[in-house]
Amino acid sequence: MDCLLKKFIKNNLPHFCKFLFLLYQASVEPGEESPSTRVVGSDSCFSASPHSRDDSLKLAFYMDGQPLNQTLTLYQAFLQQKIASELETNSSANLWSQVYTITYKVATEPEDENREGSQDPLRPLLDKTEAHLLYTSYFRSMLESELVSDVDKSSPTYATLFLLKCLEGLNRCTFQLMSRARMHRFAKSLIHNLDDIKVIVLSVPQNEFVNSKLTEKLEQQMRDPLAVSTGGLPLWCNQLIDSCPFLFGFEARCKYFRLSAFGPQKALAQLQQHNNNNPGISRDRRPLAAGSSPRKKFLVSRDQILESAARMMDLYSNVRAPVEVEYSEEVGTGLGPTLEFYTLVSHEFQNSGLAMWRGEHFSCMAKEMQTQHSEVVSPLGLFPCPMPPPMLDASNGVKFCEIGKRFFLLGQIVAKALQDGRVLDLPFSKAFYKLILHQELNICDIPSFDPELGRTLLEFQALVNRKKIVLESGVIGASFDACFRDTKIEDLCLDFTLPGYPCYVLNANEDPKMVNMDNLEEYVTLVVDATVRSGICRQVEAFKSGFNQVFPIEHLKIFTEEELERLVCGERDFWSFNELFDHIKFDHGYTASSPPVINLLEIIQEFDYEKRRAFLQFVTGAPRLPPGGLASLNPKLTIVRKHCSASADVDLPSVMTCANYLKLPPYSTKEKMKEKLVYAITEGQGSFHLS
Repeated sequence: MDCLLKKFIKNNLPHFCKFLFLLYQASVEPGEESPSTRVVGSDSCFSASPHSRDDSLKLAFYMDGQPLNQTLTLYQAFLQQKIASELETNSSANLWSQVYTITYKVATEPEDENREGSQDPLRPLLDKTEAHLLYTSYFRSMLESELVSDVDKSSPTYATLFLLKCLEGLNRCTFQLMSRARMHRFAKSLIHNLDDIKVIVLSVPQNEFVNSKLTEKLEQQMRDPLAVSTGGLPLWCNQLIDSCPFLFGFEARCKYFRLSAFGPQKALAQLQQHNNNNPGISRDRRPLAAGSSPRKKFLVSRDQILESAARMMDLYSNVRAPVEVEYSEEVGTGLGPTLEFYTLVSHEFQNSGLAMWRGEHFSCMAKEMQTQHSEVVSPLGLFPCPMPPPMLDASNGVKFCEIGKRFFLLGQIVAKALQDGRVLDLPFSKAFYKLILHQELNICDIPSFDPELGRTLLEFQALVNRKKIVLESGVIGASFDACFRDTKIEDLCLDFTLPGYPCYVLNANEDPKMVNMDNLEEYVTLVVDATVRSGICRQVEAFKSGFNQVFPIEHLKIFTEEELERLVCGERDFWSFNELFDHIKFDHGYTASSPPVINLLEIIQEFDYEKRRAFLQFVTGAPRLPPGGLASLNPKLTIVRKHCSASADVDLPSVMTCANYLKLPPYSTKEKMKEKLVYAITEGQGSFHLS
């Protein structure tokens, strides 16, 4: 199969490359000259092009007459040089005992291969209007970039990797490309009903791009304690996962992320734990035990969750040691209370009175924001509430100061939760995750968090495009029906304020005016800008600044939006009946065949979504499972028999959340067990005491 695939790619590579080149040309906006060269992506955390910096290199270093790659550590450079020059790699002992001679000389500037005035031969073939409609910043930047790799750019390997990167990128922005294509067809009167602009896309599953052999090879490298402790992973690992992360499985990238973001100490500790859980690994292949960081204790108050979180971040945002929480006047401490603390903080950030998320509207005449205690309802996820830039509303500076602090704290909390391996209960929208990953949003992203506004803006834009084509056609007597669903634009009575936010004036420096067909394009542009750009950019920057206080946010770029949600919030799906049997431990009086155990598994399998969340929070402290589900829960969920002094039907279940330990009385019937369990998970939360 592999041979057939290689033969197919080799035979069709010129056609694929021509197709991708045409797509690249289509991604250039009308009137804009296409770049004559690609821009090297220089944001890699491991290897960046030295010539992408403002200050060019002054010296070049050599070993045995061969130039050293100055983006590597000395150890990596020596190891790479030895592997390239010898048939057999020396043992690690010989590697450290040898003496290496390094020479240097003044570096010469590379010749500029770009020529001004170069013309693209295929450019005259393009329809500029269609090029504009197919334009997406993400796809364009992908085509303009180069792979961070030492592979010769003229080799089939490089072309194949670049092709795969483009195809994966196409798969991720299929909705945007198809939406713009439908709008273009409407503009050319090929379709006439605005309802036909809507598209439903079923993308190729992301795991279809994963290469199992490369994933296993990366896993092997990360199991090498010497390579992990010295930062000496082979260069191909860093370059390939930076350029084409989709080739590796999610679990492997999670391990790589922890290694690159948090350093070798935590990675070695996780490696030690992995090997201890796999008795088949021989002792001589196990790494030396890594000293675990001392845990920090922090006392919080349930009545002041956000204030406690802010104080905790002031103390420990720059500390890599994990932080454990204990509550004032409660005896519980450790993993369970800590997970519950992050859950409570997550819910506090969803308080509608904080004015952080869309859907929270406040009167323009209110001098102070009213405090509300209800959570924001966000079926499609949380997205920042737009705020006018200072140039449009100089009076909102004081208000944004408080909101900016909240987003800064939110960034710190998310980063610290990732660093310590905690799960949050924050349902961010897909669009917000894209902003975290430094992706630009456009009109096609708005339906993902506000379907009604997004659909209306897309239809308005389709009308604008049709008007342009009619006017540019030059046909004498050509007319344009300026109606939106049988209603004239003027009759919609729209003014230049942001829909849903009457305080947000879109053109504050101009006289008030109503929207008509002549200024509809300006209105759409301003609404899109206020919704996904200028209206939220300060909030997003505050979030990133807080995040970077803990560790650089750049390390997240190897994940997709969906994967980042799993990393931050754990698994959305729960479990099947078989998974419960496979990943739950039964002890101290219970076995897998005990009648109370069978009843319990049937009961929690019958729970609806909210009751399953409540059960998880009751047992573990968090309402969602970590990435990987029940199999990744550490310690394992354990069910033990609770010995009762009187009748078992009177007692309630109790838990030890630090050990994921459920003490279950042997109830006489399934109905009685369900009654007591539901009561416990509903009423038995909010404090930690001895059980």
